[in-house]
Amino acid sequence: MKSIIYLVVFCFSCLFGKIEAQTQIVKDSMSIAKVVGLQEKVDYKNFQVKFKKVIADSRCPKHVMCVRAGEADVLVSIYKNENFVGDKKIRIDASGYVMESNNLAFDAKDFKIYGFALTPYPTGTDDTTNANYELELVFKPKVLK
Repeated sequence: MKSIIYLVVFCFSCLFGKIEAQTQIVKDSMSIAKVVGLQEKVDYKNFQVKFKKVIADSRCPKHVMCVRAGEADVLVSIYKNENFVGDKKIRIDASGYVMESNNLAFDAKDFKIYGFALTPYPTGTDDTTNANYELELVFKPKVLK
């Protein structure tokens, strides 16, 4: 019976191919964090990041019992030397975990830009208007090997 279970597990792993583990991104002493308001730009080297809009905010309010924590989706625009490069949707998880697949805004030659946090966090008692939102961006240098 055990051999059949091992065979089934092996077959499933072959079917689904390469399984990649998600690595949590953390701020370190080399990272630079900047906060940008809605419709504002922040500069780093010859790049600019504009916090364009909040697409959706389904984070569980502080004073409410929820089945899951939720997330917020935001849209940022990337510019290089004031020239538009592209838009990127970033997912800010309510748990605070920052993952490459959800939070990477841009991958430059020598650094990466991540969306880390969105404030204010919903409280459940008041309506958060877009004018109050701020996005924390982290510019993380790539490690040379």
